[in-house]
Amino acid sequence: MNATSKKKVSLPPILDRRPLSPSGRGSVVKHDDPDQLLCVFASNVRIVRHSLGLSQEALADVSDLDRTYISGIERALRNVSIRNVQRIAVALDVDPRDLLNPLLSSVPKYKPFAEAPPAPRKSQS
Repeated sequence: MNATSKKKVSLPPILDRRPLSPSGRGSVVKHDDPDQLLCVFASNVRIVRHSLGLSQEALADVSDLDRTYISGIERALRNVSIRNVQRIAVALDVDPRDLLNPLLSSVPKYKPFAEAPPAPRKSQS
């Protein structure tokens, strides 16, 4: 075979085509099996944040992340990097392992906030 002739190579068909995520960032959406760890992390961030009386904006400021990113995390739409898990844990003053603990809502310190977030505070004018 000389250098100018090229042989066509047929590629096998992709057997497992899954849609991209709604954000279009290339992650795969699993409609039948949600990512449990991501959901646990999202729920725990919200529980701890509420227990400390922090808004998403305040948490974002302390952790040096964007408020919309925090919102996406709490709705389990963002796949968080380990660095950002650490930033959020430091900002919330918890061990990063606690944010990944599926039983966090059973810890007495956080239990009252696991069912429903506290009512928003009224500004005193």
